[in-house]
Amino acid sequence: MKRADFSQAHPAPRPPRGGAPVGRVEELTPAELAAIAYLRMTLTGNQRAVAEDFTLLLGTDDGAEAHAAFHRLAAALSTRSRIFPHHAPGCTCYGGDESAFAGLLGAAAEGDEEAAMGFALHLFSGHPPLGLLTAAARAGLALSHMAGLLSAAPRAVH
Repeated sequence: MKRADFSQAHPAPRPPRGGAPVGRVEELTPAELAAIAYLRMTLTGNQRAVAEDFTLLLGTDDGAEAHAAFHRLAAALSTRSRIFPHHAPGCTCYGGDESAFAGLLGAAAEGDEEAAMGFALHLFSGHPPLGLLTAAARAGLALSHMAGLLSAAPRAVH
C-alpha cells in the first residue's frame, strides 16, 4: 500500500470559514440582499452612505433609529475574536456568515425567536445579548420596509 506524502504540498489559500461562497445574490429576497449589501458597506467604511439611505427611505427619526440598530449589529460582528468574513461590495456571490446575518434579520423581523437565536449563536460567540435580537428585529423590519418601497417605486422607461 502506498502512502501519500503531503509534506511538500502547498494548498491554495482559501477564504476564511464563513466567507466561502454559498450562493449568488440573485437568489436572495430584496430584504436579504439589502442586509448583505449594507453590511458590506458598513464593514468597508461606508457607514455614512448606509445612514443616508436609511434616512432617505424611512425619514429622519425612524431612519436614525433603524440605522443605529443595524450599526449596533455590524459593530458587534466586527469586534468578535475573529474577523467577520465578507465579500466586497458589489460581489455577485455571498458567504455563509453573510447568509446567516441576513437570516438573523429576517427571522427576528418575522418574530421567529428560535430561528433568530440560532443565527445569533452562529454569528456571535457565547450567548448573544438579548439586545442584539431586539436590534436585529428593528433592523430587519426596516430593511423589509425599505426593500418594499424600492420594489414599488416606478421605474423610468426609455
